[in-house]
Amino acid sequence: MQLVQYLVDAFLWPGDYVRRKLHISQEQDGGMLRSMINMLVWGGVVLGTMLYLLKV
Repeated sequence: MQLVQYLVDAFLWPGDYVRRKLHISQEQDGGMLRSMINMLVWGGVVLGTMLYLLKV
């Protein structure tokens, strides 16, 4: 179970990091900023990986 929590924390880290740097509480954010940042970061990682693997 601890491994699952570690993976969740790692997956949500980019959004939480940006939210904390902007001094926005979880209540003020409502998950919107964190979700957007996480989608941008992990979408970029997946896109970069796929482009590398496909050698485009």
